Amino acid sequence: MILSICLLPLLLTLFYQISNVNANSSALNGGASTGIVGSATDPSNWPDWLNWTVPADINLDGKVNILDAILLSSAFGSTPGDLRWNALADINNDGHIDILDAIQLAGWFGFTAKFPSPSTLTVSSTTSFYETGAEDTLKEAFQAKYPWITINFLSQGTGIALQTAEAGDADMVLVHAPSSELPFITGGYGVNRKIIASNFFEIVGPQNDPAGVTGMTPVAALQQIKTLGEEGKAIWVSRADASGTNTKEIALWKEAGINYTQISQETSWFKSTGQGMTATLLIADELGGYTLTDTASYLTNTYNGNIQMKIVVQAQQDLLNVYSVIADNPLNPSLTQTNFADEMLFIEWLTTSDGQNVIANYGTSTFGAPLFTPFLPLVATGSNATLLSWIQSYAYFNGTECPPSYRYDASILYEYPWDS
Repeated sequence: MILSICLLPLLLTLFYQISNVNANSSALNGGASTGIVGSATDPSNWPDWLNWTVPADINLDGKVNILDAILLSSAFGSTPGDLRWNALADINNDGHIDILDAIQLAGWFGFTAKFPSPSTLTVSSTTSFYETGAEDTLKEAFQAKYPWITINFLSQGTGIALQTAEAGDADMVLVHAPSSELPFITGGYGVNRKIIASNFFEIVGPQNDPAGVTGMTPVAALQQIKTLGEEGKAIWVSRADASGTNTKEIALWKEAGINYTQISQETSWFKSTGQGMTATLLIADELGGYTLTDTASYLTNTYNGNIQMKIVVQAQQDLLNVYSVIADNPLNPSLTQTNFADEMLFIEWLTTSDGQNVIANYGTSTFGAPLFTPFLPLVATGSNATLLSWIQSYAYFNGTECPPSYRYDASILYEYPWDS
C-alpha cells in the first residue's frame, strides 16, 4: 500500500505527459483522438456489454480520470490471487498490473463516454429485498451511476421469479434458493451466477412460545410443533408459494422426517398463505402461530410495529440464507430479447465495492448492523472462515458460484481466486 501511494505522483505525471502528447497528436490529425489503446490491449478481455466505454475506465463511470488512476495505483504490482488485484486495472490483460497498464490508462486519460440510449432493466426479485426496502436503495444508487438505465423490480418468490425469467418476462433474477437456481442454469435459462449477500432464516413464534421450542434445533422444533399441532396446541404458518423461504422450509421438514405435502393437508394446525413474507408474518402473528422467516423481514416488520413475535430458533448453519443474481442466457432462442448489456452491468456493480457497500450499509442506521451480509468482503478477506465455508457448502455448484460452462461474455466477473 505504501508503494502504491508513492507511485501515484509518478503515475499522474506520466498520465499528464502522455495526455499532452495525445492532445498535440489530435490537433495535428484534425482533432481525431489517437489514444494509446495500441496492440497491447487484448479486446477479447473487454466484454461486449461494456462497449460504450474503454478498458481504461476502471471504475466504469464513463470517464478516464484521477479516480481510475487511484484505482490503478492501489492495485499496482498485483497479480491474480493478491488481495489488491483488480481485474479491470489489468488494462492490457497480461495478468500483471504494471507500468504497461499505466501507459494504457494515460493514453485514454480525459476520455468521456457517450452514454447509451435510455433503457429498462427488469429484475425478478425475492420479496425480502423488496419488503425491507433494500431494492429501492440499490436502485437509487445504481441509477445514479448509470442514469440511462431504469430498473424495474418484480417482487416475487424465488420460484415465480425464475418462471418469469424463463418466460422472457424478466431480464435477470435476484433469488435465494440454490436448489432451484441450479436447474434454471443447467436448463439453459441462466448464465453468470454471482452470490451477492447472505443472512439467516429463523423460526419465530408467539411471545409465550406455547410449543416450548425456544433454543431447539430447527428439526427438533418442527417435530415438536407438528406433534403439538395435531393435539391442537400449536399452529404452523407456511408461505406455500415456492419461494426461497418455502423451499428452505420444505427442506427442513424433510430433514425432520416429515412429508411437507402430507402435513400441508392438515389444515387444523398447518396454515398455508400463498403470500409473501410480510403477509405471512402478519397472519402468523394474528393466529398465534409459528413460521419460518428471513432475518431482514422479521427485523423490519418488528421495527415497523407490524408483529409482536419473538425468535425461538436462532440463526445457525441449517438456517443459512444466500442471495444470488443470475443473468438470462442470451443464447437461449426464447430469450434473445433479453437486455444482456444492462443486466451484466448491474451484476458487475452488485459484486464490486459500489454495490457491496450499499448492501453492507443497509439497515445499520436502524438496527446497528446490516440486514444482509455482503459476500465480497467475506470471500476476499476470509474474515469469517466458518460462515464462508457454510456458504460454499450450501450455495456453490461444483466448488464455484457458477461452473465455467454456464458463463458467457463474463471474463471480468470471474478473474479472482475464489471464482476459479
